[in-house]
Amino acid sequence: MLQKLLSHAAIYGLAAQVPRLAGVLALPIITRYLTTTDYGVAGVVTAYASALGIMQSLGLSVVMVNSFARHPARYKWIWRQLHGFTLLWSVVYGLVLGIVLYWAIPEGAAENRWQIIALNVLPAMFFHSMGLFGGLYYQMQQRPLPIALNSFVVGALVVALNIYTIAYLRLGYMGWFYSNFMGAAAGFLLYGYMMYRHERMWPIFRFKWQRIRHSLRVALPVVPHHFSFFLLDTSDRLVMDVLRVPVSQIGLYNVASSFGVYFSSASNAIVQAANPLYMRLYSASADDEAALQARRLTFSLQVLFLVGTSLLGLWMKEVFILLIRNEALQSAFPLAIIILMGYNYKPMYLAVINQLVYREKTKALWKISTVAGAGNVVLNFVFVPVFGIEAAAFTTFAALMYMGYAGYLLKEYKQIRRVNYLPWIWLPVNVAALLGVYLLADAEGVVKITVTALLSVLGLAFVLYHRRGAA
Repeated sequence: MLQKLLSHAAIYGLAAQVPRLAGVLALPIITRYLTTTDYGVAGVVTAYASALGIMQSLGLSVVMVNSFARHPARYKWIWRQLHGFTLLWSVVYGLVLGIVLYWAIPEGAAENRWQIIALNVLPAMFFHSMGLFGGLYYQMQQRPLPIALNSFVVGALVVALNIYTIAYLRLGYMGWFYSNFMGAAAGFLLYGYMMYRHERMWPIFRFKWQRIRHSLRVALPVVPHHFSFFLLDTSDRLVMDVLRVPVSQIGLYNVASSFGVYFSSASNAIVQAANPLYMRLYSASADDEAALQARRLTFSLQVLFLVGTSLLGLWMKEVFILLIRNEALQSAFPLAIIILMGYNYKPMYLAVINQLVYREKTKALWKISTVAGAGNVVLNFVFVPVFGIEAAAFTTFAALMYMGYAGYLLKEYKQIRRVNYLPWIWLPVNVAALLGVYLLADAEGVVKITVTALLSVLGLAFVLYHRRGAA
C-alpha cells in the first residue's frame, strides 16, 4: 500500500518538484533584485485573491469525487454538467475578484493596478476551472502522468519567466504576476487538449438545474472548510494589511511563510496519491483489515512528514544563508521553522477528512477547518499588535495542530470510526518536534549532523516496520 502510494507520489511529485526545486535554486539569482516591499505587495495581492479563490469551485470537487466512487458508469455525465456550470460561474467570480483587487492593491503598487487586476482576473475567468477539472479527473483515475506533465511544463515555464522578468527585466513584483499568468495559460492549453480532444469530456452548458441544486447542497457546506486553508495559509498577510503593519514587515513574513508553502506544495504529491487509496479503503466499510491498512498508511505518512520537516527545519538557517542573498530577508528563518513544522498536521487530518467526506458528513467539516481558520485570524488580531509578526507564526502553528486533531473529537467521526488512530500520542510528538528543532536551529554543525543521522535511521526503521506489518 505505502509502496504504491509513494510510487504514484513520485510521479506526481518529481515532475512538479523538479521545476519547483529549480525555483528554489533560482532564489539566489532573483532575491538580490527584490525588496521586502516587493514581497509585501505580492503577499497582500495573493492574500486577497486566495480569500476569494475558495469561492470559485463552490466545493464541487467533493461531489465529483463522490460521484466517481459511487456512480462509475455515469460519473462522466455528472462531471460534464458540473464543468459547464463552473465555467459560467467563473465569469461572475472573475468580475467580483476584479472589484476586490481594485480596492485591495497597496498604494505602493497603484501605478500597476490595472495590469495586476487583468493578470489575476483573466486566468480566474478562463483558465482555472480546467485546472480543477483535469487534475481531479486524472487523480481519481490514478493516472499520475498527465498531472505530472502539466506540473512540469507549467512549473518550468513559471521559473524561467521569474528569472527573466525579475533578474533580467528588473520588473520586481510584476515579474511574479506576468509569470503566473503565462503559467496558468499553459496549464489550460495542456489540460484542455487532453480533456477535450482525448477524453471527450466537453462541458455541458444545458445542464439540469436539479443536478446542480443537489450538488450545491452537498458542496456548499465544504466552502467554509476550504476557506479555512486561506485563513491558515494566507490570511496572516491580510490581517497585517488591515492592522497597517508596514509592507516591508509583511514582506519579511511572506519570505518565511513561503518555505512552508514550498513544503505544503511538495507534500500535495503525496496527498494526491493518497486520496484515491483512502477512498478505496473506506469503501470497504465491513472490512476491518481495510481500516487497519488505512491506519498503517496514516502512521507511515505521519513519520515521513515529521522526519522531512524536522530535517529541513533543523538546517533552515543554513538554507536561508545559501538561498536568500539578501541580509534583510535572511533574518526571517526562525519564523520559517515555526510555520514549516505546523504542516505536520496533514496525515492525521487526511485520515479524518476522507472518512467524513466519503460518508457525506460534510456539514461537520466546519467544526474542524472553519474554527481553526477563524481562530487563527482572531489570535492574529489579538497578538500581532502586541508581539509583532512573530506572533502570526505561532498562531499559525497552533491553528494547524487544531486542524489536524480536532476531528477526532467530533461525534460524527466517532460514529463511523473503526480503529483508534492514537491522536493524543501524535499531537505531543508534533509539538515536541517543533520545540526540538527550534532550539537546535543555532546549534553547531556536528550536533546537527548527529541529529540528522538519528532522525533518518529512526524514520526508516519505523516505515520498514509498518511495511512488513502490512505484508
